[in-house]
Amino acid sequence: MCGFISVFKKNHSSKIDENKIRRCLDNIVHRGPDDEGIYNDEEAILGFRRLSIIDLANGHQPFEKDSYEIVFNGEIYNYKSIKENLELKGYDFKTNSDTEVLLTNYIEKKEKSIYDLRGMFTFIIYNKNTKEVFGARDQFGIKPLYYIDNEDFVAFASEYKALMPLIKELKVDEKSLQEYLSFQYVPGDRTMIEGIKKIPPAHYFKIEDNKLVFKKYHTIDFNEQDISKEDVYKVMEDSVNSHLISDVEVGTFLSGGVDSSIIAALVKKTNPKVKSFTVGFDVPGYDEIDIAKKTSEILDIENIHINITEDDYIKAIKEVVYKFDDPVADPSAIGVYYLTKEASKHVKVVLSGEGSDELFGGYNIYKEYFSLKPIFMLPRIIQKFINYIAKKLPNKKGKNYLIRGTTPLRERYIGNAKIFDDEESKKVLVNYKDEYGFKNVVKGIFDESNIKGYNYVTTMQNVDINTWLEGDILAKGDKMAMANSIELRVPFLDREVLEVAEKIPLNKRVSKENTKLLLREAFEGIVPKHVVNRKKLGFPTPIRVWLNQRLGQIVKETIINAKVNNYIDKEYVLKLLEDHQNHKRDNSRKIWVIFIFCIWHQIYIEKNAEEFSLEEENINGFQEDDENGKVAL
Repeated sequence: MCGFISVFKKNHSSKIDENKIRRCLDNIVHRGPDDEGIYNDEEAILGFRRLSIIDLANGHQPFEKDSYEIVFNGEIYNYKSIKENLELKGYDFKTNSDTEVLLTNYIEKKEKSIYDLRGMFTFIIYNKNTKEVFGARDQFGIKPLYYIDNEDFVAFASEYKALMPLIKELKVDEKSLQEYLSFQYVPGDRTMIEGIKKIPPAHYFKIEDNKLVFKKYHTIDFNEQDISKEDVYKVMEDSVNSHLISDVEVGTFLSGGVDSSIIAALVKKTNPKVKSFTVGFDVPGYDEIDIAKKTSEILDIENIHINITEDDYIKAIKEVVYKFDDPVADPSAIGVYYLTKEASKHVKVVLSGEGSDELFGGYNIYKEYFSLKPIFMLPRIIQKFINYIAKKLPNKKGKNYLIRGTTPLRERYIGNAKIFDDEESKKVLVNYKDEYGFKNVVKGIFDESNIKGYNYVTTMQNVDINTWLEGDILAKGDKMAMANSIELRVPFLDREVLEVAEKIPLNKRVSKENTKLLLREAFEGIVPKHVVNRKKLGFPTPIRVWLNQRLGQIVKETIINAKVNNYIDKEYVLKLLEDHQNHKRDNSRKIWVIFIFCIWHQIYIEKNAEEFSLEEENINGFQEDDENGKVAL
C-alpha cells in the first residue's frame, strides 16, 4: 500500500531534519507515488509515501487524531466491523479509511488493539503529548519493517534504502553473509548491513526510556483436530472476499498451480470481470502460460500473459536487486517483477497464492517423510553406521537417500531451500566462522517443535513458516509488487485461514503421492481438473540454461569486477561456474547466490551512503560491448 520512515531522537544534538527525511522518502517513492506527508517536532519526524487504495480522497498520512500521529503500511480487512464497535462506544470518524480505524482502536485499547486486526500491516503511532511510541508488524511478516537503534536515534522504514541517508558508513554483516549462502536470503532479524535490523513478524514494540522494547503477540500452534473440506472452503471463500475490499480495481495472479486457481475461482464468484495475470519464459519446460490460459478459459475470466526472454531477464537484474534491499537469490523474483509490472498497467491491487504451501503442507519435500520413514525408524546406532558407510560410497543413485534418511532432520533441514552447506561455505568464504553455521539459525525452531510434539512434516512446516516464508516468499511478493507501485495481497495468509490450517491432521495434508490433500479436496469441482491434483512445480526459472549463454558471461564478469575479495574466494566460485558450463554438475543456484551478492555489493556498498538514491547509474542494465564482445558493467 505505502511506505514510511519515522525517526525518534534520543538527544537534541541529532542533525536529522525534514530535508534529510525527504531524501529518505525519495528512495521509496515507488511504494507510494500518489502522495507524500511529513510530521515534524523537536523529538520526532514521521514521513510517508502513499499508494491510494481505500478512501482515495482522505487517506493522507501521517494521520492525526487526538494528539496521536500514525504512519501505516498495509490493509486492515476487518476495519469496518472494528469501526462499528468503536462508534457504539462514542467515537466519531472524519474519514472512511482503515488508517483512522487502526489509530482510534489503539486510542481505545492501546497494545491490546493488535489482537483485533485482520490484515497485513506495519505501523507506528506517536503520542505528541506524552512522546510515547508504539508500533507493530503483522503475524506473518507480509509487510516489511527495518530499523536502526543507535545512541542518537531510533529510526524505522518500510525499506532499508530509506535509512541510507542516516548512516555514515555501510559495512557488510559477515554473519549475515555466511547465513545468506545457505538460505539464499538473510534469515531472522538481521540484514546484510551492520546496524540495520528487521522488526520480527508477530511483534509489537515500544520506545521506553530511549530503549526499544519488543513483545511477541502471536505464535503459530499446530494442533490436529477434525477439520472438514467444508471448513476449508468456507474460510477460504471468506478470506478472498475480505481481501477484495478496495476502492480501486483488484486483479489476480494465475499460474499453472492449484493455489492461484483457487483464488481466481473464488474471485470470479464476486467479480466476473476480474483480470488474471500470468508470466512464462521462452524456454521449453519453463512456461506455464498454456496451462493458465486453459484454466482462465474454463473459469471464464480474462487472462493477460507475458513471456520473458533472456534479454528481458538480464535487463531487470540490477533494478530487482536494488528494490529488494537485502540480496535475495531467488531466480523467480525477476519473473514476479515482470508479472507485477504487467499487472500494474491494469490494476492497483492483485491477489496471489503465497502461504498455501506452508500452511496446508504443499511442498514436495514434505513427502520425503514417507520415503525415508523405513530408515529413520531404525535404531539410532544402526542409522549412524549406515550414514558412515553411505558417505564413503561413490556419487551414485541412492547415496543421498541413505545420507538424508540417517541424518536427523534438525541437522540438515533449514527450509525449502538450502544452497551451500557449512563445508561448502568454508570454501566460498574468506572469513568462515563455525559459530555462524546454518544449524544455529533454526535451532530454536526445532526446540520449539520438539516441545510441542510436532511430527516430522509439521516440524518442516514450522521451519518454513519461520524462515523461508518471510525471508524469501513474502519479501519477493512485497518488494517486486511495490517496485511497480502495486499492492499484492495474500488471502492464504489470513488469521482465520490459519486457525483452520493449524488443525488439519497430517493424513489430510500430505501423502506419499501428493500434497495439500484437504485443500485440493475442498475445491474439487470448483477448480479445473487439470490443476486440482497437479503436483507442485514451484516457479521454474531457466537460469540453469541461460548460464551457458549470455547470462553466464555477465555473471562471470560481475564476479570478477565486484570488490568482494575480502569476503569471497572468487577462484573457487569461478570454478563452480566453469563446471556448470562444462556440464559437470548443475551449480546454477550456488552461482546465482554469489552473483546476486556481488550485484548487491556493487549497488549498496560500493556507493557512498550519503549520496545513496535511485539514480540511473545505480540500476542501469547490462549492455553488450559491440567492439570486443565483453559485457559492459
